[in-house]
Amino acid sequence: MAAGQRLEFYEKGDFFRLMAATAPLNVEFYLNGAEVTEAVSVGAGYAERFINGNFDRIAITSATAQTIQVATRLGNEVSYDTPPNGQVTVTNVNGPFTNTQVTVTSGSTQIDAASTARRYLMIQNNDVLGDIYVRLDGVAATLTTGIKIPAGGYYEVTGFVPNGAITAIGSIASNANVLIVEG
Repeated sequence: MAAGQRLEFYEKGDFFRLMAATAPLNVEFYLNGAEVTEAVSVGAGYAERFINGNFDRIAITSATAQTIQVATRLGNEVSYDTPPNGQVTVTNVNGPFTNTQVTVTSGSTQIDAASTARRYLMIQNNDVLGDIYVRLDGVAATLTTGIKIPAGGYYEVTGFVPNGAITAIGSIASNANVLIVEG
């Protein structure tokens, strides 16, 4: 197939396998003219079985020129003994953590700068009286729009961790007992 070319196949099926491809491509599945699902940037070895339905059209698009092989079936699954290939990037394996003591006041302020390297975040409110309210999107925090971390409480984020600036506002004039741990 040519670079940027869109190939369409009109065949009813409930199983699809990309048997050979040298570069990632996109596959769209349709039923009765409506898109059912889309697989983006998949490579050789990718397979999809439609357990509760099927498709009647497949559209394949590749950004680069390449030769591909696909298999579709209705009611049968195809075995293919070549494992998928490609690059895998593993992140968040390990790394340094930082502990930062910050002061949260009754006016919204940035308590942590944006960081694309952030993979873990915990904000602990060690104050015995004051609650804090945190925003993870860089927008000014308010007592009604922030995530409430009560006195003595904490908020932990793992998995999908925000990388933008973090702002906070407190229910008391000054709370110097807020700890940010990130890694």
